[in-house]
Amino acid sequence: MKYYRQAPLRHVGDVPAMGAERYGEKRALEYRGQEYSYADLDRRADRVASALVELGVGPGDRVAMYIANSLQFPETFFGIVRAGAVAVPLNHRMDKPRLAYILEDADVDLLVGSEVFPSVVSDLAAHVETTLIPGGNEDAGLLDYDEHVDGASPEFDRPEREFEDVCLQCYTSGTTGDPKGVLTTHENVLTTARSYTKTGPGDPEENTALLVLPLFHMYGLSVVLINGLYNGADIVLKTLPVASQLLGAIDEHDVTEFAGIPAIFIEMLAAYESDPDAYDLSSVETVGSGAAPLADDTRDRVEAMFGAQLIEGWGMTETTPAGTTNTVRGVIKGAGCIGRPSPDMEIKLVDPTTGETRVPAECLDPKAPVDITDHVDFDDEASYTGEMAVRGPQVCQGYHDLPERNEAVFDEAGWFYTDDIARVDEDRFLWMVDRADDMIIVGGENVYPAEVENALFDHPEVAEAAVVAADHEVKGEAPVAFVVRESGADPEAVTEQAVREFALERVPTYAHPRRVFFVGELPRSGTRKVQRYKLVEAAAERLDGPLSPSGEL
Repeated sequence: MKYYRQAPLRHVGDVPAMGAERYGEKRALEYRGQEYSYADLDRRADRVASALVELGVGPGDRVAMYIANSLQFPETFFGIVRAGAVAVPLNHRMDKPRLAYILEDADVDLLVGSEVFPSVVSDLAAHVETTLIPGGNEDAGLLDYDEHVDGASPEFDRPEREFEDVCLQCYTSGTTGDPKGVLTTHENVLTTARSYTKTGPGDPEENTALLVLPLFHMYGLSVVLINGLYNGADIVLKTLPVASQLLGAIDEHDVTEFAGIPAIFIEMLAAYESDPDAYDLSSVETVGSGAAPLADDTRDRVEAMFGAQLIEGWGMTETTPAGTTNTVRGVIKGAGCIGRPSPDMEIKLVDPTTGETRVPAECLDPKAPVDITDHVDFDDEASYTGEMAVRGPQVCQGYHDLPERNEAVFDEAGWFYTDDIARVDEDRFLWMVDRADDMIIVGGENVYPAEVENALFDHPEVAEAAVVAADHEVKGEAPVAFVVRESGADPEAVTEQAVREFALERVPTYAHPRRVFFVGELPRSGTRKVQRYKLVEAAAERLDGPLSPSGEL
């Protein structure tokens, strides 16, 4: 654990202050030629906090952030937490109705926006009492962010917050399509930073990280930004994952750490392999990938491109997102291996139906003096396969205002049941088997079929709809829809293009169906449940190979 002022660090808002004390004017962040030292970030976070307090923000209040990857994001995030409030990052890829739902669900009174999204921020301002945005016009109901922050006193009455208090509320989609607010505490965030410190190679203070993962996601926010600042790294921020720009930034800034998702790596490979001599990537020491599995061939090519080992793992917003990770050195498994439990995290495999333990936590702990073959019959697949249940200081408090859901996913012993199915091998490495509730992972974004189906059901000429995953050459997978038209519907009016455009207006861009197939009826079981596996097979038969970005709207 890190110490700040001779005491263990127990407040996320103190991460920049600890950095200022330890590293002073050392560069902490770079964005488009602008730089913040650790001392700069500490001072800016104080002014943001002071401005928020002056505007009436108090302990436990929710403050939403609609901000692109930029210097504004970290100063605002740490300022919100220093003010004693709870940061609510908003996903830029969500549609406005869903964003409005989040603002209402979280009871947000104040929104901080980015000048990159003026029209969206202006629309969202109608759902909150106060909105801050750079260049804001008070006559339009928007306060000028820079004016309020620059004019705020660096001195303010800082509220006391406890280690167990919530400081962050990211939203994740539920199986019904309604976003769920995940209650993340100071303890969750700082324990995660500490656990990644334990598994990282070399001296973290010498690292330069390239951060292009969106900061509204827990992966980019917790694993890269907070963990990097916690450990004294230099972080280069990028807003968009343009492959040539990422490769150029690695070369220019001598980046040592890069975290991405499969879609980003695939595009980087295409750019790099077309001209391998254009970029010097020899500075890279560690590459991390998450959100979706990488094929063995893709991983081999990524490692060859960087000349460094690629580390894969598993996690959730609910685990901040520490869950499992592969070792930096040693045994290297194939695609689908998610490694071993992160430090301080307990994992067991249980029967998905009964909750009965199949593989106890001590069998998955690489440090435990246990012979796993004494507990697991590797001739019986059911013996070593099950739903992952997790417990540890990285696991969230629960979901905001969803007591019934919390009761369903937590047991009395504190285990959180993930709905994700995994298996363990004789080396105690975990392998992902299936994803919960038919979820589709589109370039790192979680899409639940129900949210797309509900949008399609709004179409007056759609009688039935079912959405499944199909292979996508860049995103890994993407939704396709099977639709039954209403009786009497005009096929020339209810076309594939028309239905896709209808869906695109109602779901995030990444969630819209890339293809729509019209059928007379959906395959159903004896209990009338849609047989999705038959639709997956049907989609594969109808498609000429993986989906391509060229056909997207």
